[in-house]
Amino acid sequence: GREICGKCRHGFTAIRETTEETGIPCRLLPVNLVSRVCPAIETEHLPDQARLFKGSREPIVVQTRRLGEGEIKLIWWFVAAVNEGEPVGQHEKHKFEVDFYSYDTVLEKLTFKDDRELVKKAIELVKSSVGTAGDLFPST
Repeated sequence: GREICGKCRHGFTAIRETTEETGIPCRLLPVNLVSRVCPAIETEHLPDQARLFKGSREPIVVQTRRLGEGEIKLIWWFVAAVNEGEPVGQHEKHKFEVDFYSYDTVLEKLTFKDDRELVKKAIELVKSSVGTAGDLFPST
């Protein structure tokens, strides 16, 4: 079966893991995403085809990585934004270096070609969905 839009539980895990690993509180950023998921409310039978979901907080990509013989890691990728008003906590310093980079710099720093392509897609989704940086971080 297909995922139902708005019912993806992986987003909660993504936010928790990101905050634990980086110490940076964040939230899923709604983007306009073309996907094959089912709408949250189906009023009729819909064919299995891609459609536009505005303001989606669904994963933008699901990636697999082979870890060893018979071991595969599933990675659910989301677009997130920093909760700027919240304090930064501790992060897993022995595993991760945490820093902020411009779009261009981050693409240069990524090791894997697949990761670069994925981040390019995320950047395009943010730019086309959000518009200006002011929309990302509304004043409170």
